[in-house]
Order: sequence, then C-alpha cells, then structure tokens
Amino acid sequence: MPHLDIYILCHNRPEDALRAIRSVLAQSDNDFTLTLSDNSSNDEVQNMVQAEFPDLHYVRRVPMLSALEHFNRCITESDGAYFCLFHDDDLMGVDFVKEVKLAIASYPQAIAIGCNAHIETQGSLQPGTSFRSSSRYEYIRSARDLASRYFARYQSGIAPFPGYVYQKMGVGAIRFHSDEGKYSDVAWLLRLREQGPMVWISRPLITYRLHGENDGLTESRRDRLRFLAFLKKHRSSLGENLLKDYRCSFVYKPIAKSPLNTSETRLKIAQRFLRHYRFTRHTRLDTYMALVRRARVKWAQQK
Repeated sequence: MPHLDIYILCHNRPEDALRAIRSVLAQSDNDFTLTLSDNSSNDEVQNMVQAEFPDLHYVRRVPMLSALEHFNRCITESDGAYFCLFHDDDLMGVDFVKEVKLAIASYPQAIAIGCNAHIETQGSLQPGTSFRSSSRYEYIRSARDLASRYFARYQSGIAPFPGYVYQKMGVGAIRFHSDEGKYSDVAWLLRLREQGPMVWISRPLITYRLHGENDGLTESRRDRLRFLAFLKKHRSSLGENLLKDYRCSFVYKPIAKSPLNTSETRLKIAQRFLRHYRFTRHTRLDTYMALVRRARVKWAQQK
C-alpha cells in the first residue's frame, strides 16, 4: 500500500494539538508517518510536544509562516505517495487511515480523497454530518460538480478540508495562492479536480470543530468578492449558473439583508439581481436535479 504522510499543522493551541495528536496516534491502522508542524508564535506547543510526545517527528517553523505558506511548505516537504494536512483543532476518527487506504485501493487514480465528518460548533456536537450520501463513495465528476456542492442551491453538503488526503504525484507543482483569501482551500481543490479524479468517503472519519479561535465561522465581503473574481476567471469550466448561485448567496443576499450598512445604489442593484435570480432559478434543470438528488439521498437514509 502507498505510504501516507500525516501532518498536524499547529498554531498556538497546545491543548487542542494534544487532543489532535492523540486521535491520530489511536488509529486502527498505524502504517503512516506523523509530523507535527509547529507554526506557533510562542513555545507552548513545543513545550507540550517535548513533555508528552518526545519521540514524534517535530518541526518548528522559524520564522513563522503565513497559513498558506505553511500548507505549501508541508506539501513540498512530504516524501510519501500520499499526504494529509490535518489541523490541530480537529479530531481524527480511529479508522481514518484504514478507510482512506481502502478508498485509494478502489480509486488508485484519485488525486484527492475526502471524507465525511461530524461537526462540533462551539463545543456542541451537531446532529447529522457534513454531507449526506446514499452510497459508500461520492465520485466528484468535475470541477463544476465540486464547486456546485459548495455554492449551488439545494446541495447535500461537502467534505471538510482538513479530512482530505492527496496523491503527491498528482498534486505536482500545484500550490495554494496567497491572493485567494479565505476561499483559497476551495480554489486549491478546484484546481486539483481539474487535474484528476476526486472521491469522498461517505463515512464520517473526522470531527470538524468550529470555534472562536478559528476562522470557520467568519468571513468578510472582501473574501467573497475575491472568490467571485476566481469564479469569473474560471466561468468557462465552472458554468454561468454557478456564478449566479454564488452571487445570490454570498454577495447580493448579504447586501440586501443589511440595508443600513449599504449604499442606496448597491441595495437597488442587489434587490434587482435577487428578483431576477429567483425567477430564473425555477427554469433551470440543475435546480430540479439537485432537489431530486437530495430527496433520493433522504429516502435511502430512511430505509
């Protein structure tokens, strides 16, 4: 079986990192290499690792890198056939490595393997999972299919970014771009899907934690507009309908919901777009295809 490198990317959260490390070490399949990549501004994580895990491979990033530079450095340094960029504030299920290897055996050409997740928000475990599926694996048919699962209407959810495992040869020279802001992880995944197949494991294999110390619960208008520019640049492959869905949910709807913080001209433009969008959405075939798919998944899960 191809070798797997797991990186836990750490930043100033020693208690969270302790839990994440323990969850990785508890794997039912221990055939992997673990690296603790510490991009902290203080010595707290380093002191914790020295006290609790002195035999693990530990790397301190000095000088400290930006978050995206940290991702790129780990990708470059990985020498395994596959690698995972796991986060220090998430938890890995006991069968993560085992199930990922089974998926690789079933889809050896896949450039990336994602997985389902339990969601914990501000310390409370949420009902359901990150995405819904009626089959063991979800095959992501194209970059447009992947983008639709993030931004189109009536979708069944996504595989969270920390749970992905990547094929090093397939990734090649592809890296995160510093000018893509908060959605740089989505842009990275879209570029990868343009290069090769992508598969999601429907079984929840991680706990994805949203809390006050990460940016999973926050975003800015600037982030949305930067990603809108990315979608415009790739509209030929991602499609005009996806661009409209994104504009609705992430640009114009937030503007319409906050009239006190918006100029009259922008508010009128947003309201005019939303009226037209709501009408045309009901004439699109992909709207009904998504609704049928959701109903089919719900029916299969209730059987």
